[in-house]
Amino acid sequence: KLYVDYAGEKLHLTDSDTGELIPVEVFVAILGCSQLTYVEASCSQQKEDLIDSCERALHFIGGVPDAIVTDNLKSAVTRSSKYEPEINQDFEDFADHYSMSVLPTRAYRPRDKSLVEGAVKIIYTRIYAKLRTRVFHTLEALNLAIHEALDEHNNKLLKGRHYSRRMQFEEIERKVLNP
Repeated sequence: KLYVDYAGEKLHLTDSDTGELIPVEVFVAILGCSQLTYVEASCSQQKEDLIDSCERALHFIGGVPDAIVTDNLKSAVTRSSKYEPEINQDFEDFADHYSMSVLPTRAYRPRDKSLVEGAVKIIYTRIYAKLRTRVFHTLEALNLAIHEALDEHNNKLLKGRHYSRRMQFEEIERKVLNP
């Protein structure tokens, strides 16, 4: 499974003419077994940006998991329900194209996506903190800086272990992903 969510805290771009801060959303995706993480900034949480971010996450991991677990975002879930949630048609088409199932979490049940919630907390210290003092004028420049910090995060040895998220992914998860 690939768990996806948006961070609560936003990052900012700075308008080069006026100096105005422009808030941007931060998309986070994490694989269930290896905890390989993907992070990027996007303009909004609209369905087009969500689908684009999910697609870039799939390219980043180099394969397609069996399912994608989303929060009850309006861009992914049209109508929330405990038993029969209604998936946004465009998001469902995206998932069908990649032969994935969409598994929306239950409303007000953060345990259903605790992995991605934990990843969001980690990126606050490992990525946000590194970018706090820097000024970015374009989304591309911001994402480049995010990806540099993300590579360090994914390649760092896990506490008390002799392997990293990337090593665990390459050893276990990569071979079970669909093309």
